Amino acid sequence: MSESAESNMRDDIHQLVLTPLADRAWRLRDQAIGRGGPSSLVAYVEQHDDGMYEAVWVSVGCGTARFASLEMLFLAAVQMLEQCRSLGALKPDPIPHRPPAHA
Repeated sequence: MSESAESNMRDDIHQLVLTPLADRAWRLRDQAIGRGGPSSLVAYVEQHDDGMYEAVWVSVGCGTARFASLEMLFLAAVQMLEQCRSLGALKPDPIPHRPPAHA
């Protein structure tokens, strides 16, 4: 990885913040998108009894993933955010037109 890419990744990590929900549960938000907005929510995170962190991806990717450390979780979140940004806005599938019922 190039030095500038590593620097950008470190900058992106600093835009992510964990907001406590309970003793071992957090929201992972991207502050670059704005505070409190629903699109800033990246994942819900819980720490299990075995010490592993489980992320339920919300605005990036789908499904869940488990991580041995918060650092690994943050790195994965940054990668997912970068993939989403590189895809840009996706155009919706067109709805096929139908002829009028009474022509």
